[in-house]
Amino acid sequence: MKPLQITLWFCLLSALPLRAAVTDAFVRQTDLKTGQVYDIPYTTPGGPYTSPLPVSEDGAKFELFARGTAWDTNIYLLDTKLIYAYGPTARLSITTEDPYVFGDSAGGTYVKRTRSDRPFTITTTVSGLVSSSDASAAEKSVYYEARAMNYDPVTYSSLNMPTSLLHAYNLGNGELTWGPVYHELASPTLMSGCGQQTYTCVQYAADNVPDTILAQPTVQIWPVATANIDKITSGQVFIDRIPTITFAMAHLYPDSRTYAQIYPGPAVLGKVGTLITGTERRYGSYYNPNQGVTPTNVPQDVQIAIDNISAYASADGIYTLEVITETPFFNRTGERLLKITFEVDRVISSRGALSTGEKPAQ
Repeated sequence: MKPLQITLWFCLLSALPLRAAVTDAFVRQTDLKTGQVYDIPYTTPGGPYTSPLPVSEDGAKFELFARGTAWDTNIYLLDTKLIYAYGPTARLSITTEDPYVFGDSAGGTYVKRTRSDRPFTITTTVSGLVSSSDASAAEKSVYYEARAMNYDPVTYSSLNMPTSLLHAYNLGNGELTWGPVYHELASPTLMSGCGQQTYTCVQYAADNVPDTILAQPTVQIWPVATANIDKITSGQVFIDRIPTITFAMAHLYPDSRTYAQIYPGPAVLGKVGTLITGTERRYGSYYNPNQGVTPTNVPQDVQIAIDNISAYASADGIYTLEVITETPFFNRTGERLLKITFEVDRVISSRGALSTGEKPAQ
């Protein structure tokens, strides 16, 4: 913390005894760190006084003295002020499992992101405040608040969306960790949260300086991805060609790889199957290295029609169809969004055709 120059307002004339006339006035500045005393002439009674000497980190005491005239040669102590060279600083650090950051994290104003079902942590570090009981509120604390904003769940837009206050505190010097915590958005379920939470530290107004934002990071919260498939249900038996089906995938994370796969047999979590051509979607630089793909900063909704599922299930038997997504969470291990197990039994169809084609015995 650097020394600073300060301006004080003294009202000399109104503080003097009625019979005293002003002939001499001075300000005594006492450095609270070293104990050194400086007497400095005060030539503008009733107006501002700007200290020609810096105020140390431990502060200074300013005493206004005036001497009477003629028969009154007393020296009067008219006013005393304690001034501290406070200069609060605040750092707000948001930690999520997604390495994404937009903006200057060192400067305090930046955006991070996470998924609505994943925890995150906020750390506040405040320094430069004064602990003295004589200090003002602006010298002893900074204002901290957390606000939430829900986005449009269809467009993922924050345009014209209102905010709500979640928390508000006065913070002193020191470090506090909030979390791990989950989002506090107003959403139907935890997993459907879509919006942002902004954390702000403000220096209180003082010395003709208005409220000043010291740090204001934001964490965006995106919904958990979902997937649906039409024209096929678990347990269904196909005796003919499997019809064209549509994969409807919503809220695909901005940094993700999502695809459909198929394999013979019942569902086995974590099993690697055959990727169904045309279903893979990649978003973010991690999954598109050196390809010049325009990055997306919001989730994606896609629909994909596939008409050749039968080609992946050429033999009769049980098959499992899955939709898998990979994200920064869980170390990019695939997460299953959907599974459907069905059966192919073309023998039934063949027997039916033979039966209807036979002629009755003569």
